[in-house]
Amino acid sequence: MRTKIYTSLAVCLILLAGCQPKKAAVESVITVPFEPANAIDIGQFIERVHYVQLENHPESAFTDIDKMIVNGENMFMLDKRLEAVFCFDTTGKFRYRIQRVGRGPGEYQELDAMWVKPAEKELWLQSFWPSKIMVYNFDGQMLREFGVRWSARDMVRVGDDMIAGYNASRSNDGVDSLEEGIFLLGEDGKSRGQAKVLGDSSMYWSVAYQRNLEEFGNGALLLSQSDTIFKINQKGEVSPDVFLDWGKLKYPEDLFGISYNSPRYGEAVQGKYVSGKDQLLAFGPIRLFRVFLDSHMELAMADLNTRKGVFSTQITSSVAKVPLLYPIAKSDQDELIGIYDMSLLMAIKESQANRKEDPKTQEFYHEMDSLVESALTQDRPVLWFAKIKQEWLTKSY
Repeated sequence: MRTKIYTSLAVCLILLAGCQPKKAAVESVITVPFEPANAIDIGQFIERVHYVQLENHPESAFTDIDKMIVNGENMFMLDKRLEAVFCFDTTGKFRYRIQRVGRGPGEYQELDAMWVKPAEKELWLQSFWPSKIMVYNFDGQMLREFGVRWSARDMVRVGDDMIAGYNASRSNDGVDSLEEGIFLLGEDGKSRGQAKVLGDSSMYWSVAYQRNLEEFGNGALLLSQSDTIFKINQKGEVSPDVFLDWGKLKYPEDLFGISYNSPRYGEAVQGKYVSGKDQLLAFGPIRLFRVFLDSHMELAMADLNTRKGVFSTQITSSVAKVPLLYPIAKSDQDELIGIYDMSLLMAIKESQANRKEDPKTQEFYHEMDSLVESALTQDRPVLWFAKIKQEWLTKSY
């Protein structure tokens, strides 16, 4: 893998589809320094929280949800470990499961990305191998599929008729090569060139999820491994959104490009610095994502309005009286969404004996205890939905 070039030295955005090269005005881009925190309070962003218990069904059991999309009455969940998509309605009722691992038409070996076209009521799935896109209606029926030349570990819809993928390392199909960076496709799968971001050739250390593209406005955001979040507008043009300054925790230059079979692999993933980033969520000036630090995971939050960033293993909220975990999605109703899995639900139940209640919280805990008991009885997890305050959706930066 090529030696990575510091983003802070130069960020050159080159459209290889016939346009002239142009440089981004990096001096005007926000830089956010990060500091450790005891906890990150997401209650400051939230108006209210409600919970949805998922239905117990023979086909509804998932392992780890990498991406979730809520559109209208449908909740789509992508599980990369099972190579499956699960659909529930917004009351928690199970609808269907898509899991077609194989090598034939309509089948795939690896399922890596998911997005929707709301107006057409279509669900789009991207297969890393074989390289193709499959389109379903919202009832889970396959409509069509088509091949794509380049695969990616994540893709996202941008604008009205374009798809952006992120290639974290150089690819070669035997005829031509694709450099590291963002590449663009039409919705027919045909290439529309590469919006190349120099200085971004590091591999993924965060192998559990690897989601780093987030729909935002009419375009998307890209969380790169080179400590920069990039924005992609509806025309496919790319520019920096924010530079992330980790100070002494910045990934060492001499470890750039270390491969999985290198003798230094352990050093590369277990050092006391930020060695990977994924699962980007964004609203207004806020950027939430996971970081991997000293072989464990933490939540990071960048506020582009105040130019401050924090990271922590703990999340608190003055709105919800039970633990809020790292959110995994943002709904079409501007809600942060997370999952209480069975282990957390059991921990909440075990904490009942040591709980100190006051009259203001007794009713809340009674309702939550009923939900926990029901979820444990049915052996199914619970989703939490936290409505984002309007002031945070529209705050300038």
